[in-house]
Amino acid sequence: MIFLTVGTWHRGYDRLVKAVDDLVACGLIKDKVIAQIGCGAYKAKHLMVMDFCSPNKFVNIISSSRLVISHAGIGTISQAIKLNKPVVVMPRKISLGEVDNSHQYATARQLEAEGKILVAYEVSDLLAKLKEARAFVPTRGEGCDRILNTVQEFIDNVAEKKLGYSRIGVQKNAGVQKLDSENLAVQDSTKG
Repeated sequence: MIFLTVGTWHRGYDRLVKAVDDLVACGLIKDKVIAQIGCGAYKAKHLMVMDFCSPNKFVNIISSSRLVISHAGIGTISQAIKLNKPVVVMPRKISLGEVDNSHQYATARQLEAEGKILVAYEVSDLLAKLKEARAFVPTRGEGCDRILNTVQEFIDNVAEKKLGYSRIGVQKNAGVQKLDSENLAVQDSTKG
């Protein structure tokens, strides 16, 4: 199984979701694909989709996956590396209005240079990177776990402050809807 995740940013990431959906439609991806599509508008026809998922469900899906396809979000990348999963990243582009700055390209370039991820800089690169991922084993440098844990703690703290939501799914602010797997259903877009 492949996990496609585009994060929770308000703009979604339709370009990546459509690219993966098209590869499944053409039979070039044969695995079942579970996709966390966030706020995107594109309606996938060949993926098992959900808008969002709880942090625990997120980790469980990554654990069950043979491969993760993602935007260049450090939270996703760090979890996948921590779980020894190959990651194919397609960074969002400023020129297409998918992001406001080049942090995703910088993250992708750095982690690619370290041998931790594979990067498809264009949709046309995605299939080749997915094929390469079959034999790809991410490197784990000295201190990697400490760095990943520090990044995860930072992300958890930001989420808790901004959303009132802790990693274990406890609602902190009454005005914030609790995100948990009980309130989120995976919709099979392959069934009419």
